[in-house]
Amino acid sequence: MSQLFLKTKVAGYCMTLNPNELLQTEALDNSVWVAANGTVTVGQADPNAGTAAANFTATAADATLAQTVAVSEAGNRTFSVYLKRISGSGDVSLSLEGTAFSTVTLSGSWVRFNINGLVAAGNAAVTLKLAVSGDVVAVAFPQYEFGDITDYLPNVANRYTVTQIVDPDYPTNTARGCAYMDGRFFVMTPLGEIYQSELENVLAWGALDFIQSQADPSKGVYLAKVQNYLMALKDQSIEFFYDAANSTGSILAPVQNASTQIGCAHEDSVKEFAGTVIWMGHTREGLGRAIYRLEGTSPVKISTPQIDQILTGDALTGVYSWCAAVGSHALYGITLVDTGVTLVYDFSTDWWVEFTYLTLSGTAKTVTAIDNTGTVTATGHGYAEGDIVLVSGTGTVYDGWWVAGDVSTNTFQLPSLGVSYTGTASAQKYIESYFPISTSVRCNGKQYMQHATSGVLYEFSQSAYTDVVGAIAARVRTPKFDADDVAYRTISEVEVVGDKVESYAALRYSDDDFATFSPVRSVDLGAERSRSRRCGRFARRAFEVLHVADTALRLEALEITVK
Repeated sequence: MSQLFLKTKVAGYCMTLNPNELLQTEALDNSVWVAANGTVTVGQADPNAGTAAANFTATAADATLAQTVAVSEAGNRTFSVYLKRISGSGDVSLSLEGTAFSTVTLSGSWVRFNINGLVAAGNAAVTLKLAVSGDVVAVAFPQYEFGDITDYLPNVANRYTVTQIVDPDYPTNTARGCAYMDGRFFVMTPLGEIYQSELENVLAWGALDFIQSQADPSKGVYLAKVQNYLMALKDQSIEFFYDAANSTGSILAPVQNASTQIGCAHEDSVKEFAGTVIWMGHTREGLGRAIYRLEGTSPVKISTPQIDQILTGDALTGVYSWCAAVGSHALYGITLVDTGVTLVYDFSTDWWVEFTYLTLSGTAKTVTAIDNTGTVTATGHGYAEGDIVLVSGTGTVYDGWWVAGDVSTNTFQLPSLGVSYTGTASAQKYIESYFPISTSVRCNGKQYMQHATSGVLYEFSQSAYTDVVGAIAARVRTPKFDADDVAYRTISEVEVVGDKVESYAALRYSDDDFATFSPVRSVDLGAERSRSRRCGRFARRAFEVLHVADTALRLEALEITVK
């Protein structure tokens, strides 16, 4: 059986996958078994002197008893079953997939029959067939498995069994993380002791089968595996261990001269990904926090001073981290709930970006009119320049996501689309919050992410431009531009260079280090030239582009014409 080790800090569990792919193997009258031209009578004597067998009676010619198995991978499979004849003399045959049958010769005694062959991926109807009406055959212990025949293992509603580890030598308190190496499972305690299971048996542990981490006495935080080493991340250091094949006690020994005095600042920042380990580290001297990745056995800092400042300023009472692969990009994300920010590192570009998620802010406001220049009337709306707004209920092209501009007490501006509206519609403000994902996993070519509070699973895809909220905000801020001196200049136009799509972006700028911004200008991303003219005088200026719509967005540059 395959074993999967699951653990919390105070308990360990073993999940086993039964190699028998058939369900309800001792309840042949269950609905997963389909009888055609025949009846099933359960509670019959089985080969082990129990009552798990069933009699299958043919009520017409070519009676079948079958179960459909979803074969995920093509390969050699074996169907085995105990059979004996109760009455009749007609042919009895077996099939691996429901079309090709092999005849077997029965007697009045139990015999375990088996057939073997190549089965394609897809749905396979594992079938027993009686050729002659009136024949009765006793059936017990069917099994369908990948490869050659093995000892029978019963199944009920599913193939998985979870068993708690009750061995008294399994530690009662463990740090985050676990590892599997050379046939054994390993866990670490907060004291830095690394315990090992018996060989290929996660349910059995030895009282003396452990090694104490030795570089420093600080708290054990996380146990990881990298290459052929175990990596013990502690509060103030990192140590590595290898399989020394010791005959007694722990098989592990420390890797000499590989310990580092950079510890782990938070257990939930650690991720094992693509052959490396990423974590938020700090030193005993209190020099601040940073994000590190492992290269060989050496930590390499990947965060910038700006990222370090954010990490160091957070209280760390709520931390999530995840890794994901989407397209050609491999990502590490860390969320600091107290600060309300999700920082994401792209291994492909060595860039840090911020991921956000749109959340409701306040109550919906009533829209009574939109004129053909895009001016929205919503009395007392309370919006500010640059707010993200969802308009709905107009039945026009204005239903959707926008960025409010030219804001006054009772009106705000959207792009001029040449359409007008009067009636009763609504506008709802949204704000950007942290990205609420706690973990991510890749399976069958898809990247899945789990919501931190609801537990809902989502697919992370580069071809999806909306989420459960309805839109994804993409915001770009440029560095400050001064043309290499502080002389005043005039910008005649700014062009947004990127793919042409039927959407609008909001462009604005700041001349005072983002303390204040200019009014929002809408830029048509589908126009031949996506540009805004007469952008005024400046000495040092930074730009912001904000896009909120269910549309593919790919930008290359801002092209600035300076006079």
